[in-house]
Amino acid sequence: MAADNHEPQWGFYLAAYGAVEPDERQRLLEQAVADDVVFTNPGGEGKTRQGLIRHIEGFRQKMAGAYFKTDQLIRHHGELLAVWSMYKADHTKVATGYNFVQSDESGRFRYMAGFF
Repeated sequence: MAADNHEPQWGFYLAAYGAVEPDERQRLLEQAVADDVVFTNPGGEGKTRQGLIRHIEGFRQKMAGAYFKTDQLIRHHGELLAVWSMYKADHTKVATGYNFVQSDESGRFRYMAGFF
C-alpha cells in the first residue's frame, strides 16, 4: 500500500459513523484504524479502537441521523488532512471540520485529531 493512499481507510472510518450494526462498525474500524489508535476532538478523546467505537456510538445517540461527506483529502509523507462536512438527518449542513491523521506501517490510522 502506498504511504500516501488514505482513501480506503478514510472511507471505512467515515462509514463507521453511519447507521450500521455494531458488528459492521467493528469490521469497518478494523480496516481503518490501528488497535491502539489515539484520537482527540472537541467532543472527546480516547485510545484504542474499542474506545473509538464507544465514542462513535455516543455520537450516534446524540446526533441520530447525522452523516458526513468528505470535501477534500490532502496527503503527504504518510499523513492526511481530511476536510469534511456534517449534515443533519434533514440534509442541513451544520458543520465543516478537519481531521489530521497519521498512519502506522500497515496504513491504518494510529493518531487522529479532529477540529470543528
